[in-house]
Amino acid sequence: MTSDDRRRQILSLLSSQGIVHVATLSQTFGVSTVTIRTDLSELEYGGKLKRIHGGAVSVKELVVPSLPKRMRRNTRAKDAIGHAAAGLVTDGETILVGSGSTTLAFVNALNPKTNLSIITDEPGIINYVTQRLPNVTPICTGGILGCGYHYYGPLLAASLANVHVDKAFLGADGFERHLGFLAERKVTAEAKKEFMKHSDRTVILMDATKVGASRFFVPFAMPGEIDLIIMDSDPHGIVATSVRAAGGRTHVIEVCT
Repeated sequence: MTSDDRRRQILSLLSSQGIVHVATLSQTFGVSTVTIRTDLSELEYGGKLKRIHGGAVSVKELVVPSLPKRMRRNTRAKDAIGHAAAGLVTDGETILVGSGSTTLAFVNALNPKTNLSIITDEPGIINYVTQRLPNVTPICTGGILGCGYHYYGPLLAASLANVHVDKAFLGADGFERHLGFLAERKVTAEAKKEFMKHSDRTVILMDATKVGASRFFVPFAMPGEIDLIIMDSDPHGIVATSVRAAGGRTHVIEVCT
């Protein structure tokens, strides 16, 4: 098989799966991982895909999909992250929860808790709590409801003016070593920054696929600005290395899936 044939098949797999992994492609085509990385680099140079840590995603995947679609991805990892984070919450507490599929998995894990109040900018979380968590009080921020499926803007900030809680739980659309935690849109990054202003501790909930996800996203926090990062795994210790370089109070927890 020529390199051109192999690359066409890689693109075909990417089209059907949305993501491909170097190790799997190496086994599928019977070539070295170095050869596969070269293929992916050439395809990225041609604008056919976007490299991520350990593989690649299609160009269309640079746009974060809808919440229901995201909830069907990496469910095992997100559930493990959510259950670990739920252990930080006590009965009767009020918490801030940002938008995202991993934060929704976290909210689901709060089911055994009682007398909680959740302040969120995510209508999906509001609906979930209303329908499934009778012991939790949902509180929605103000703001404009945009294409990112969450509220944002000056009204969001105004609605939080008199709010201060112990913990904020936020998701991330990506992480880059020198850029920190990333959101797909500027308004999403600004909403996350606003949540951080109103809490004593910020906890990031992020699965391993977000590491190196996109340099085109918008930074909202550097590792040293976060108190705790909960992941299913930290590929090659990239996040932990960044945390150590930043110094400060940040800790990384990897949970078993």
